[in-house]
Parts: sequence; C-alpha cells; structure tokens
Amino acid sequence: MEVRDCIELLYNLKILDKKLIALFEKKIGISLTRFQIIKYLHEVSFTTSKQLAQSLEIDVAAITRHVKVLEQEGYVIKRRNELNNREIFIELSQKALDEIGRCEKETNVRDIIGEEFTTEDLQNLVQLLNKFNKNFKWIE
Repeated sequence: MEVRDCIELLYNLKILDKKLIALFEKKIGISLTRFQIIKYLHEVSFTTSKQLAQSLEIDVAAITRHVKVLEQEGYVIKRRNELNNREIFIELSQKALDEIGRCEKETNVRDIIGEEFTTEDLQNLVQLLNKFNKNFKWIE
C-alpha cells in the first residue's frame, strides 16, 4: 500500500469514527467512552480506576473525569476497599443496571449502523479492526 492510500484509509477511518460516535451518542444518550465504562463494570462487577484505565486503554486522569460524571448522574458508586483503605472500587448503581436492560430491549443495532451491512460484513469488520489493534505499534 502506498503512503497516499494509507493516508486516505486513515482519514476515512477518522470520518467514520466521528459519524458513528455522534450517531451512537444521539441514539443511546451517553458518550461511547462512558458506555464502555458501564459495559466493563457490568462484566466485572467492580474495579479500580487503574484497572479500568488499563482495560480500556485510556489514561487514568480521563477515567477519573468520566467516573466523576457517571457518579454525578447516578450510574456508578464509589466505595473504599475494606481491606486496603487507600483503594477505591467503582461499581454500577441500580440505575445503571436498569438502563442497561432498557438499552438492550430498545436499541436496534441497525438504527446505528444502517441496513446496508450484513451480519457477515460486520463480523469481518470487527475481526479486521481487532487485527489492526493487536498489531498496531504504539508510538510514545
């Protein structure tokens, strides 16, 4: 692939990312990052900011800001670890659990991505994106 093609690919991914995130946030009513935090907490029950940051590949400061908003909106609860008083656990509130159930019932993926893509198209895209993410060399 030539540099020109690579740049076009990256730009198209950027535009697609922007459109999909805006549509997702409009349909669901919460930012994608905050939704990912809620989804992760739903899978693990509770975690720390550090573990959350590592899992979602987001810096701890950003996680702290998102968790603060989620806490203010009543989606998460923070509590101290009884065995290590310095450590704070983050867990979902009942409001978040109710909202997850509502989203699962009311949200149709086709509303977000459209009707043009087959299930196979989407599975192939997910596999390809996972391959990119796994093999991407992070520059620091």
